[in-house]
Amino acid sequence: MNPLEKAIQGKTLGLPSDRKIGLQILDGVDAGHAFVLSKKSRITFGRDGADVDVQDPAVSKRHCALEVYGDLIVLRDLESASGTFLNDFQIKEELLKDKDKFRLGSTVFQIHIRKNE
Repeated sequence: MNPLEKAIQGKTLGLPSDRKIGLQILDGVDAGHAFVLSKKSRITFGRDGADVDVQDPAVSKRHCALEVYGDLIVLRDLESASGTFLNDFQIKEELLKDKDKFRLGSTVFQIHIRKNE
C-alpha cells in the first residue's frame, strides 16, 4: 500500500464541515475565474463532459479528478495524454495542500483551503 492509499484508508468521500475549498484559475483561457467546492466531493476536469470544463486543446476529455476525503484532498491524473502537474512536477496522484498549483495543458489552478468563520 502506497503512502497516499494509507492516508485515505478508511475515509469516505465527503466535503469537510469546518473548511471551504476553493479553486482559482491563474493562467489559461479562463484565468481569473474562481469557485468554491460546495456540493460534490469528487470533481472531474476535462474538455468535454467533465464537472469543470477546461477549454484548452492540450487537456484530455477526462483529464484529472479532485477527490475530497474530509480534511484530505487528492489530485488524480485520469491517464491524460499530456499529464497533470502539481507544483511543476508530473504526478499520477498526490495529496494537495493550501496554495498548491496544478496544471492541465496550459491552464493553471490554485487551491485555497480556509477554515469556516
